[in-house]
Amino acid sequence: MENYINFLDKHKLKLIIFTTLLVAIMSISLKDLAFEGSYRIWFDRDSKILKDYDNFRSTFSGDDTFIVSFEDKEGIFNPKAINTILNLTEQFYQMGGVQKVDSITNYQQIRGEGDDVMVENFIPNFKLTQEELNKKREEALKDKLILNQLISKDGKTTMIAVRLLTKSGADEALNIEVMNKIREITKEESIKSGYKFYISGIPAITASLVTVSQHDSMILLPLAVLLVVIFLFLLFRSAIGVIVPSLVIVFTFLIVISIQMLLGYKLNNFTVNTPAFVTAVAIANAMHLYLAWLYYKLKGLKNREAVETAMRKNIAPIFLTSFTTTVGFATLSFSAVEPIATLGMAIGTGAIVAFLLTISIVPSILLLLDDDHQVKPIKLLNFLDIKGYGAFISRHDKKIVTLFFILFISIGYGLKDIKVDSNSIKYFAPTTEVRAGSDFVEEKLTGSMRYEIILDSKKRDGIKEPKFLKTIVKFEDELRANFDNIRFATSLKDVVERMQQVLNPNSLDTLPNNKNLVAQYLLLYSMSLPQGMEINDKQDIKEQFLRLSINTSIVNTSKDLAMIKWIKEWWKTNTPYSADVQGQTTIFAYMQDSVSNTLLISITLTLLIVAVAMLLIFRDLKMLWIFIIPNISPILLVAGVMGHLGITIDIGVAISAAVILGIAVDDTIHFFSKYFDGIKTRNFEDTIDYILNHSGNAMILTTVILSFTFSLFALSSFVPNINFAIVTVIALNLALIFDLILLPALLSLWGRRFDFSSIS
Repeated sequence: MENYINFLDKHKLKLIIFTTLLVAIMSISLKDLAFEGSYRIWFDRDSKILKDYDNFRSTFSGDDTFIVSFEDKEGIFNPKAINTILNLTEQFYQMGGVQKVDSITNYQQIRGEGDDVMVENFIPNFKLTQEELNKKREEALKDKLILNQLISKDGKTTMIAVRLLTKSGADEALNIEVMNKIREITKEESIKSGYKFYISGIPAITASLVTVSQHDSMILLPLAVLLVVIFLFLLFRSAIGVIVPSLVIVFTFLIVISIQMLLGYKLNNFTVNTPAFVTAVAIANAMHLYLAWLYYKLKGLKNREAVETAMRKNIAPIFLTSFTTTVGFATLSFSAVEPIATLGMAIGTGAIVAFLLTISIVPSILLLLDDDHQVKPIKLLNFLDIKGYGAFISRHDKKIVTLFFILFISIGYGLKDIKVDSNSIKYFAPTTEVRAGSDFVEEKLTGSMRYEIILDSKKRDGIKEPKFLKTIVKFEDELRANFDNIRFATSLKDVVERMQQVLNPNSLDTLPNNKNLVAQYLLLYSMSLPQGMEINDKQDIKEQFLRLSINTSIVNTSKDLAMIKWIKEWWKTNTPYSADVQGQTTIFAYMQDSVSNTLLISITLTLLIVAVAMLLIFRDLKMLWIFIIPNISPILLVAGVMGHLGITIDIGVAISAAVILGIAVDDTIHFFSKYFDGIKTRNFEDTIDYILNHSGNAMILTTVILSFTFSLFALSSFVPNINFAIVTVIALNLALIFDLILLPALLSLWGRRFDFSSIS
């Protein structure tokens, strides 16, 4: 260590300048900083889920549809509301990237006129009288093709569906451009009509993922950095106390983000939080080393001696904590959810960078100070000479362990009720535009979740078979009977039923019994449609596959997955046909397994690798459990509370497991490092006091700073970030309590018999 300090002392200025220039050069890449929110970022490029969805898009034009909805409390069928719908429908059609616009006004109503069949706009122009509109209202509220979809059952709410071209939906920039244009149009129309318009739909989710991540990066992250700086100044009341940790933090996240940009990554809702995670990693290392230096300076050591002693006492635990933190985040790279995997790699890199900066830049800066440099004690904590705490633990060790055991059993019982949820709508806070729009549609009109069921008739022209169409009728009835969240279903089967009703009003059959007649109905209907309203998005070219769209209420993903499984099994078991379920809502539901696996793999791998590392240190398997319990217990307790309260696990909670373990293990390692050092020359009680004097303050301060930093995520509009903040802050403080109270009590009861003399 002395040789290393000599090297740093000789080259300290060169090292600081070189590091600063390196960071500045790498930061040039930040000019290419960009955001992404497409559904594709959630899966790797070879994902079967994506490939199946791409096949669906190429066949049926996708499901990229904006929903614009509004309510007229007097009823939609009045001149003002109808004119508003007509205006919006026309303006939406004129936007670039739009394939089709569906509204109550251009709904292609099928009706009979003598021996003829008429397919025409339901409300063709602005000139209908109130009496004619009243008649249209009666017709609409009896028409199952639009009831609970384009018009609510009370006739007061309607929607306009703006479907994008397949290429436009896949192009994130065009998607966002269309949404901004819809905002402009509806804002102008709102001024004229007084209506409040709600925007929702799959493309709105994609656009919102980008805007929310941009908001977090522009508002929350600068706030986090500012908060850390303020805390450091209040704690140390000196420029050096702010500069040392801040440089490590800033340099680390600039290097990490630059590496991400150089590798071609864009920021998303998770990686945009990289600076905050890096802050957590970097500040722990920097604080432990700086506080150790401060401690020895206050003890009267000369500056170089204080730096060398601080380095000698802390370099091993800092290395171990950096290693375990790297491991904790690296386990996220095994996730099938790409943003999580990318985040794991980024923060794993950050832990390594933070370690290197801590053992080089921090001592180099401190070595610039002379022996006369005055330091101030931290008034917020009893920084020196804590006495009596070890004796307190020794007297009450059995009571403490018993109390924690009762707490764990009572709260941990909630683990049995834990559920995972990856519902895309629930990713947004209720106050966000897209969530408010979805909630409005669900409350007033129809289900805001849309699933596309692709039915395979197993042969060319098979969708025209009466048997196949009647099977769909039976399926829809049983689907509604088994799942009460089904709000609306539509397919070409409904068109055939309407044609049968119009052309054969006296027939007892709702569907024709002749395949040729079905073919004639579909041909007549398609020929009567205006340009842009074709049925190609409802069937494939060979007419073997038929698209059945259903709208459902928002439920937990577990129920969605149960419905998807039931649909596939029903068609496989009860029919000679088959079914697949597609759409972006579906692929988000499929993420649930990935979220569960991320949580399980992250915790298991982190604990396994850390346990092996600790086993090498303890060299006794019987002691390993004392290390594991304080680190895994906070996660299990928080999960138990979530189970009791009915809070589901989402992606944010899955990520928090790695963060909690990574940081909680850091404190435990620092605790044991000082314990091994102190117990060789002190009794148990004095050793616990020694630990608090040397590492307790750093453990408390880093937990406090990180708690306030992570709590800022609760201000995000992205619910996984909010849940991450809540879970992580609670768990980190629990981990600190466990390390400072439960861990000493466990050592008091079972650790005294262990011989630590063999541990260097």
